[in-house]
Amino acid sequence: MYVAGQPNIQDNYQTGYWEWDMTGQVPFSNPALLRALGYSETELATDPDWQVKVPDSDKQQFLISLQNHVKSRGQVVFAQEVRFLNLHGKTEYFLFTGKVIKWNVYNEPLSMRIIYINITAQKEAEKEILRLKDFLDKTTQVAMVGGWELDMATEQVTWSGVTRQIFGVPESFVPERTSATTFFKEGFDRDSLKQAFVEAVTEGKTYDLELRIINTRGEERWTRTIGQPEFKNGKCVRLNGIFQDITNHKQDQERLATKNQQLEKFINAAPVSIAMFDREMRYMAASHIWMASYKLDVTTIIGKSHYDVFFEIPDVWREYLKRGLAGEVIKIEEDSFIRRDGKQEWLRWEIRPWFEAPGVVGGIIMFTELITERKLVKEELIRARDLAEEAVLAKSRFLSVMSHEIRTPMNAVIGFTNLLLNDPRPDQLEYLKPLKFSADNLMVIINDILSLSKAEEGKIELENVAFDLGELIQNIYATNKPFTNDKRLSFIVNYDSRVPGLIIGDPVRLGQIITNLVNNAIKFTATGKITIVVKVLREDSGMVELNFAVKDSGIGIPGDKQAYIFQLFTQASSETTRQYGGTGLGLAICQRLAELMGGKITVQSEPGEGSVFSFTLMFPKGRPAMAKETAVDAKKLTGTLKGLSILITEDNPLNVMLLKRYLQQWGAECDVAENGEIALTMVKLKNYNLVLMDVQMPVMDGYETTRAIRNLPEQRYADMPIIALTANVLADVRETILASGMNDGLSKPFNVNELYEMINRIKNRIF
Repeated sequence: MYVAGQPNIQDNYQTGYWEWDMTGQVPFSNPALLRALGYSETELATDPDWQVKVPDSDKQQFLISLQNHVKSRGQVVFAQEVRFLNLHGKTEYFLFTGKVIKWNVYNEPLSMRIIYINITAQKEAEKEILRLKDFLDKTTQVAMVGGWELDMATEQVTWSGVTRQIFGVPESFVPERTSATTFFKEGFDRDSLKQAFVEAVTEGKTYDLELRIINTRGEERWTRTIGQPEFKNGKCVRLNGIFQDITNHKQDQERLATKNQQLEKFINAAPVSIAMFDREMRYMAASHIWMASYKLDVTTIIGKSHYDVFFEIPDVWREYLKRGLAGEVIKIEEDSFIRRDGKQEWLRWEIRPWFEAPGVVGGIIMFTELITERKLVKEELIRARDLAEEAVLAKSRFLSVMSHEIRTPMNAVIGFTNLLLNDPRPDQLEYLKPLKFSADNLMVIINDILSLSKAEEGKIELENVAFDLGELIQNIYATNKPFTNDKRLSFIVNYDSRVPGLIIGDPVRLGQIITNLVNNAIKFTATGKITIVVKVLREDSGMVELNFAVKDSGIGIPGDKQAYIFQLFTQASSETTRQYGGTGLGLAICQRLAELMGGKITVQSEPGEGSVFSFTLMFPKGRPAMAKETAVDAKKLTGTLKGLSILITEDNPLNVMLLKRYLQQWGAECDVAENGEIALTMVKLKNYNLVLMDVQMPVMDGYETTRAIRNLPEQRYADMPIIALTANVLADVRETILASGMNDGLSKPFNVNELYEMINRIKNRIF
């Protein structure tokens, strides 16, 4: 209860008092205390209400302290800390002190005066101090850093727990100044500590030493000991310091020093140009090849700055060296420098840092290799490559011209043969089929010669069409029969009746191989016979494996020459070339064709006994509907292109005649321009549906003409279909055709079916 007339100053502070009626008439509460906890007087009005905000342990201890005070009639001081939960659920600490101030005749307490103080801030400060102490203890334990203190007046030595741990002594051990020094290794370490101690207490010098100790377990450990003197009135009164176990660090240093020493020895003896430098770029070691490469004397450069040895080092190299000293690895594959005598040299070099301690760069190691000779050889190779590329380009230009000159007349031969095959007389058919077969094969051979590099790289593209193998063999027989008759040779075909009617493959390439083998057999056989054999080895529902052989009774081939005859430009002997002629290309090209088709030509021969050339190939079986038309059905296509107006731009009269014959037969209207200049004039005068453009013509070629047409102002010239006619078979021709503005291209000798299909597609877009 409040004493009447007293000021209620305790209502406004975290410190207050009240008088407690212990007879139980007044609740144990105080408005100021309640407000300090954030409550109103009515919120915790009764004793049980506010007591629930105090932990049970605190209430129990409070009562025990109170009972002891009462029992001793005030001789035992009442003082107790109590925790309260404030209105916000936070714990606050209060210190209660008090005294019974009134007793009855039975020595029972009647009233008591209690003073309280809010000590929450103090308790939190104590917690923070304990937390920091725990943190420091753990940190020093991890780092193995201990502390120590020496009182100069009493000579009392104090060691922290980590310091005791380093020395290996228990908590009960009492260190003394003189006994403490005996842990340090006798000799240099102990003497160094004593000397530092004297200088500290007499001159005020702080010391920082790395010394060895022998702990109680007999182990030698490296330690770092730091001592700092404290002076008062000119006299040292105390030394404080730290004590750290650095054994692992020292062992790392020793291992690194050993490695660096080994590295120096390695560098000195290395069979390459290599040198080692410290942080100041002073030479520490250099190999004998380094010395020889740069004409240096090892006895004069060790300890000397690299910049003094090579004073002409350019700024860019100095920057590289700085980066290396900063820990970067730098590698340059090709760099040049000028020697003092003015000679330019080329080198490859690399910079790597070396470390005197983990993470601490001690300097760099530089590796260099003089590559001047290699650089000159490389430049010479580049020049040779450029010359070779120029030669290849010249060869390509030559082949382009030769392709045009050879393929253009062949266009007429094959084209007119196809025209005759459209509606031949019965007596002509016997001669026209071998003529076409020979012309087609001759065209293949011409293509292979003009594209020899393509054959060497295996880039010949094979056709996959259904064809009648029996008809192919019959054509080969009919073509070569006159030659065997001239030499009075027997010419026989053994054809297996089990061969399917149609097989799928490249009939032209297969015919080329067999024809070449037959031609060789005829060439090298004076008397006797020549036999073509086609035999089924095995078959299933979809595939058939065939063996082809050409046998002769000719001069034969020695065993040691048989491996060479399949090489380019090679025959069995120079005498063979003089007597029988030939280029030596045929068998080489045939072998590569056989390999492209999945086979290999083999030879069995004895001198004077003749030869057998054979190869085996797998073919898918064909169906009758897959057979390829060999000629355009003239009656079927007659008049189908009626209404088209076509300009033929071509300088070769035979090709013009051939094109006009086909186009007129198909119903198209044709005009002719013998060069690009004339064609440019004609397209301005007449609206053509299509221009067939030869790419190689005098005055103005097809590319230039096409570009000129596309540049004419009216839209119809941009839309006008232009098809290139080219006798050039080089790979980049199609790209050039499209880049010039033409829509498509057709190679000479052109396939009549392809020509018709190409024009018919244009007609379908127009009409």
